[in-house]
Amino acid sequence: MDSVLKAVNRVSQIAALAGDTQVGNEKGGALPSLARQLPKIVVVGGQSSGKSSVLEAVVGRDFLPRGTGIVTRRPLELQLETATDKDAQEYGEFGHLPGQKFYDFEEIRKEIEEETRRHTQKRGTIVSPVPMTLRIVSPHLPALSMVDMPGITKVAIDGQPKSIVQELESMARDYVKHENVIILAVTPANADLATSDALRLAREVDPTGERTIGVLTKIDIMDPGTNCADVLNGNSYVLRNGWIGVVNRGQRDIDSKMDMNRARAKEMEFFKGKDEYRSMENVGTDYLSCDLSEKLIASVRRQLPNISGFLNKSIMDLNKELEGLGGPAATGRGEMVHAVLTIARKFETAFAKLIDGGKGGGELVLTVFEKRLPDAVEKQPFKKMLDVNHVKRVIEEADGIQPHLVAPEAGYRRLLEEALGYLKEPTEKSVEEVFVLLRRMVDNIANSDELNALRRYPELKRQIVTSAYTALDAFREETRKMVNIMVEMERNYITAEYFRTIQMGRMPDGKVMYTLDGRPVTEEPEGSPEERHYKRIINQVSGYVREICTQMIQSVPKAIVHCMVIPSKEHLLEKLQATVAGQQEVQLKRMLGEDDAVAKRRQTLTAKLDMLKQAQHELSTVDV
Repeated sequence: MDSVLKAVNRVSQIAALAGDTQVGNEKGGALPSLARQLPKIVVVGGQSSGKSSVLEAVVGRDFLPRGTGIVTRRPLELQLETATDKDAQEYGEFGHLPGQKFYDFEEIRKEIEEETRRHTQKRGTIVSPVPMTLRIVSPHLPALSMVDMPGITKVAIDGQPKSIVQELESMARDYVKHENVIILAVTPANADLATSDALRLAREVDPTGERTIGVLTKIDIMDPGTNCADVLNGNSYVLRNGWIGVVNRGQRDIDSKMDMNRARAKEMEFFKGKDEYRSMENVGTDYLSCDLSEKLIASVRRQLPNISGFLNKSIMDLNKELEGLGGPAATGRGEMVHAVLTIARKFETAFAKLIDGGKGGGELVLTVFEKRLPDAVEKQPFKKMLDVNHVKRVIEEADGIQPHLVAPEAGYRRLLEEALGYLKEPTEKSVEEVFVLLRRMVDNIANSDELNALRRYPELKRQIVTSAYTALDAFREETRKMVNIMVEMERNYITAEYFRTIQMGRMPDGKVMYTLDGRPVTEEPEGSPEERHYKRIINQVSGYVREICTQMIQSVPKAIVHCMVIPSKEHLLEKLQATVAGQQEVQLKRMLGEDDAVAKRRQTLTAKLDMLKQAQHELSTVDV
């Protein structure tokens, strides 16, 4: 037997046992399907078209259920292997009963019926798309892998749901639509080929006919005076891969227990006894078996590189997803501490990277510093405070019963203290805005693909996020205190040099000072002598406030970065890590309690990965 096909058959069994079938993954959800990559021959046809009889003729044994209505109720994946010992005893082995050999083919028939009944009852359906796998080993068999599909029907009979017609056709279509499938379209010769369900379905999924082989059955019971020579010769209903004619046993032959050897001899007697068929090669079960075996082996050899590539990519993808889930669950206190600290460090690294990386992190913080803080300072009610009447009242109240003689120093100080007090609100708001951004970054990282291991441990995720929030709260409080101190420092003390600067309207380096609305402080105001006096004071106070606002817009971001951003990058989960190092195993187990969905996903991925690795090992032994 061809070693390549034998290996692919073993791979097919491995896949079926893992719930991976031609229709997808019965157990695995959205995972790559190995079964769909494996070349196989799928036998389709209408009910009573002779499909099962063709398969029994190829095998040379009676082993398929018989009866009326839907006899084949789920796909049967039949793997035929040629025994190396020509005297070896034939046996069958089911995929769902590995290692149990059936030497009695009547017992094989019973097991097919019983397993079909068990499976469909469990699903609560009449039919099922999930295949049953049967491996038959015999010295008399060709190397073949075929799938016997439930027969297509046009009308539901009594006791069957109306949906059965569509279910059967959809099931057959799901199997034959894949490019790796050879379609064996079985059609009775005594029926109109134009209405053949098998041919119609084959044309839908294989319009070029590259994958379709036609089989004509019941040639011996065609109407007198008719034959199918034109079809077999390729003169009508042309198929690229041609037609093969077979004559199966009739009911009388079956009832009389005619064996397969005698049935094959009788089949050839029929063809040789008819002038229209005598010279044809493409007739008989022997020809069918050999032709199918050659075509399947050739298909397997063509597909082998693609199958290997699929296995390599799927294994790599599943390993990557498993790694993302966090690998095998930690056991023992040391492993659990290591697991928690590893995830915590990874979280901190991702957090620092987001801050330094710009988009979604650092750039948002920068927007607070360069746009939102200056805008907020500019919107403060300085203009209202520097109204002439308000300034006059403040100065007079500051002077008390001793009016100022030259410059109202006490008044200046009160005005500056009041004006600079307006900086408290925008600077504290900047602290809060950066704090909110940092918290949002914590949330984004906790839910990111980079930290998808946290999906596995909901309790650990909760503790990490809570610990990060707590640290950020502490950093925010320290930053708020620092910024308030900076504002109070400017409000509470003005140096003599700065006081002279205010009077001169120029900075110590000679640069002209400008008011909040952009006018030179030295500009001579208009109005009565008293108005001009107070307007000069307003200009001088406004110029000084403008200078301090400029300084604060530059220094507050530095304070925020120093007191909150950098500590959050360096010490975000420091307390959690210190606590974990001293926790007992019971506490660590609680922390590393897995989410049920994640645990189930890991189990599914692990099973799928094991199956793919087994398949990869089987194919690695093949000498192409």
